[in-house]
Amino acid sequence: MMKAILVLALVASAFSAPQPRKDFHEHVQEFIDIIMEDAGHDLEHLLEHYEEFDEFWVAVNYMRTNNFKDIVYEMESLPEFVAVIDFLENDNIDVHYFLDLFNDLLVITESSKKSKQTRHTLSGRDFTSFVKDSISEFPKAKLAALFDQKMNEDEAFRVAIENLQSDEWDQVFGALWDSPVFQAEVKTLSENGIEISVLLDELKAIFGQ
Repeated sequence: MMKAILVLALVASAFSAPQPRKDFHEHVQEFIDIIMEDAGHDLEHLLEHYEEFDEFWVAVNYMRTNNFKDIVYEMESLPEFVAVIDFLENDNIDVHYFLDLFNDLLVITESSKKSKQTRHTLSGRDFTSFVKDSISEFPKAKLAALFDQKMNEDEAFRVAIENLQSDEWDQVFGALWDSPVFQAEVKTLSENGIEISVLLDELKAIFGQ
């Protein structure tokens, strides 16, 4: 089972006596905990519906292959990817945390107990539709409130987020996005039912944005 929530996922640490500063992944876990508490059951039921569709399993099965796992390793030699990693690490954001989280949340297993008491209106039958429908279940108001609280009260979190909203980040990530090698990987993922843009939307949605 997917433990009810995806991420994102493709893009772990940034973000008294004084309290020790939280790593970024600890902040992220707080947002995920809210999602699980408020929408976990609905997301599990949503997953169960999508498990019935062959289109959904095209992407899931691909994500279990070595070809999918090799994508990240292939990126490590790409200068534009290295620049992205260096930028994130300047704010103590470890991208490998998010990749590990993504892999953990992709542990989808067949369940012998299919509870269909709750029916959902589905937007489609494939993985992209599942991600979009999952986002719609997120408790956006609570997530946004926590995001605003952290922006006001935690300087390290605020600086990391502001850096991710900066022109410099746009240039660094834009260079990666425009790379022919990266675009080839994006195309491969898309051909196997995985849309990077939708996963990025989900990452923003985790923060209530």
